[in-house]
Amino acid sequence: MSGTSSSFRPLAALALAVLAVPLLAQPTYPIEGYISAIHPPAGYEVDGRIFEIASNTSFGLTSSGSTSTKGSLRDTLRVGVYVEVAGHDPGPFKPIVAKTVLIRDDWDQEISETGVITRVLSPAPNALFEADGYLIRITPSTHLAFHGDLSSLAQVSENTWLHFSGKRDKDGILEAKRAQFLPAKPTKFKAVKGLEIATVKTRPASSKDNTLTTVGTGAPATTSDGAALQGDEQIKIGLGRWHTLPADQPLQQRVHCIGMALVPAYQRAMADDDPSKIHFRFFAVDDNKPQRAVCLLDGAILVSSETIERLKNDDQLAAVLADGVAYNLQRQAATEVAMNRVAWGEVAVAFVPRLGLGSAMLLAGSAAGVKTETELREERLRIALALMHDAGFDPWQAPEAWRLLEPKKLPADLASLPYPDTSCYQIGILNLQYARK
Repeated sequence: MSGTSSSFRPLAALALAVLAVPLLAQPTYPIEGYISAIHPPAGYEVDGRIFEIASNTSFGLTSSGSTSTKGSLRDTLRVGVYVEVAGHDPGPFKPIVAKTVLIRDDWDQEISETGVITRVLSPAPNALFEADGYLIRITPSTHLAFHGDLSSLAQVSENTWLHFSGKRDKDGILEAKRAQFLPAKPTKFKAVKGLEIATVKTRPASSKDNTLTTVGTGAPATTSDGAALQGDEQIKIGLGRWHTLPADQPLQQRVHCIGMALVPAYQRAMADDDPSKIHFRFFAVDDNKPQRAVCLLDGAILVSSETIERLKNDDQLAAVLADGVAYNLQRQAATEVAMNRVAWGEVAVAFVPRLGLGSAMLLAGSAAGVKTETELREERLRIALALMHDAGFDPWQAPEAWRLLEPKKLPADLASLPYPDTSCYQIGILNLQYARK
């Protein structure tokens, strides 16, 4: 046994030596992500790591590949900017000395998306639409295509689907190179009862039995003026868990009024039996966890009392509720239906919308057939900012809201809080589309 053991010692020593080489000889440490905090005089935080710049740090754009120590790019570093950093890493507890900083140029980014038109700001021929969180301008050079019973820009209105591509101009407006207009039709899929058909149930909060009252499928669980259910009741929507409604009518009214103000005007104007109508309802519920709004079926949006207590003003509460509204608007495309059914192990097939556009517009129950969760999240964050802006709320308060909700416990010094990626992405959009004058 001793001979066998000794024969392995050289191999073990060699293996340790090979493993040690990359650990001892790492001249650079790559960082990639959003700048989430600034540490004066020359430090910046990305994903929990701090890098510092110096006079010999070179800067460039990720799209160009060339860098220089001169120029104005170093002045563009701020929270919300997406960077790739390389430099000497002195260890996990010391700042990384940046040798090269590459900045992602979002201005020059080619954008191709599909979304429902939520506002028509200017009619044809130089039409300006709001869709998918972008302002989209149609110009004489835009290549246009119409589907279904649409044949001209004059027929395009809210609730029309728009597939577009182009780049933003200096004012943050996307100049469309191509634009396809698709009439709204209800998404075709067989709804699963309890999961995709919203049944609202209530019971006394003190009840220990299973006595239930069914409010109805898709029916608002509020009075006509938006007042909540009684404070001694609990609400359950679909297969969600039971939520207790606090006996605070002014709070419920506040949540309801802010939420309804965020609902796009075209949605509020729809008849209740319109298949494109989303029956938005907003509730404050007792919960001791700060979190995003809970988005249940058919427009039901719940926000916890702890979340509301953390937020500083109506604009920040609007940011959380707008995220819920954006989620429900997203469901119109059956994107979430497809993704959910993937999780359930089922096959989902849905057209968005059902207009015979071929496999490019087909959502199937596979990861390759739907957007990634990151893409969906960013889409909601864009749409939420547009909803806030349109409703008269300050969209710049949205990053502050997510910043306050990120930690389990708030520090004494709120200024020390870094911004999460959610906030950073929105700050990037705000700088492009909602720049402060």
